[in-house]
Amino acid sequence: MTELELRDLRKTYRARGRPAVDAVRGIDLALRSGELLGLLGPSGCGKSTTLRMIAGLETVTGGDILVGGASVIERPAQQRNIGVAFENYALYPPLTVAENLAFGLRARKRAHRGDVDRKVKEIAERVDLTGILDARPAGLSSGQKQRVSLARALVREPDVLLLDEPLSHLDAAQRDTTRRELKRIQRDLGHTTILVTHDQEEALSLADRIAVMKDGVIQQLGTPYEIYDSPANVFVADFVGEPAINLLPGAATDDGHARLSASVRIALPVPVAAGRQVVVGIRPEDLSLTGEDGLPARVVAHEPLLESGIATLALDGVERPLVVLTDPEVRLAHDDRVHITADPHLTHVFDAETGDSLR
Repeated sequence: MTELELRDLRKTYRARGRPAVDAVRGIDLALRSGELLGLLGPSGCGKSTTLRMIAGLETVTGGDILVGGASVIERPAQQRNIGVAFENYALYPPLTVAENLAFGLRARKRAHRGDVDRKVKEIAERVDLTGILDARPAGLSSGQKQRVSLARALVREPDVLLLDEPLSHLDAAQRDTTRRELKRIQRDLGHTTILVTHDQEEALSLADRIAVMKDGVIQQLGTPYEIYDSPANVFVADFVGEPAINLLPGAATDDGHARLSASVRIALPVPVAAGRQVVVGIRPEDLSLTGEDGLPARVVAHEPLLESGIATLALDGVERPLVVLTDPEVRLAHDDRVHITADPHLTHVFDAETGDSLR
C-alpha cells in the first residue's frame, strides 16, 4: 500500500471586500502505509477542507501533498487515484447499486466490461452488498447507502482512502454495526486511510492515530491512548472524553497542591511554582467516592444508568460542579453529603493562561 504525507499544507479563503479566512494553517502529517488516521475536531476546524485538498477537490494555498513519495499537488482529482466516501453518500439515483459501483471504472475507460463486473462482484462480497446489487438507492437504508458509498470508493483500488464523516447519518445501532464493518474492511484491504469526524467515539475506536484539530491547526497527534491519557492542552482534554473531563481553575501551592477554594485543595502530579494559576483536569472515571478521608461534597444530581451512574457534585467554594462516574449499585439523593478522592497519577494540570499541559 501507499503512504501519504502532508507538508505545511495551508488553505486561505479570500473574498472581495472581506477579510481572508485561514481555514488550514500549515499541517504536517505523515501516514504509514496501511495506517488509519482519524482527523478529529469540531465543525469549522478545517478537517473537511484538508480532506478535500488531498482529494483534489479544493485548491491548495500552500504546502505539498505526497502520495507514495510523489507530489500530487498539480494533478487534477481524477488523476490522483484517491477514493472518497462522502458524508452525503453522493449516489446516482437512476442507477442500480452495481451500476453505481461500476460507474467510475467505466467513466475512466481503463478496464474491460468483464474486469469491471469482476471487481464489482469482489467488492460487493467484501462489503456485504451482493443481495442488493440490483436495487436503487431510494430503496436502501442509510447503512446500506453508506456501504455502497464506501464500496464505490474501494472498487477503484485507491492509493489512499478518504472517509468524510462516514457514520454521521446512521442511528446508534447502525453506527455501531457499520463501525465494526468499516474497521474490518480497512484492516483486510490495508488502505492508507484518513477518517474525518467530529465524533470522538468514532475516532477512538477506529483510528491507529488521531490528529485533533482546532482553528486549522493540529493540537495533538498520537494514538487514542496518548490522546486520552495525556492530552496536550485543555482543548484536547475537554474535547475527548465522555462524560467530559472536570476542569477546575486554581492556584498552585508550595506543598504540591492546587488550591481550588479556601477549603478545597487537590494534589498535583508534577511540581508547579507556588502561586502559578493552573487548571486541574480530572476525568469522571478517575474520581472515587470514599469514606470520611476524602474531599467533602454535596450531591446536586445523580443519574443511575445500567452500567454505571453519573453524579454531579458541588465542592465547598468551588464554582464549577464536579462530575463523578459511580458504580451501578450506588444510589444518591439530592443534597446527600459524600466524600471523593482523586489519584494524583491520573490528575492533569494545565497552565491557566496558555492551556498547555504541565505534565
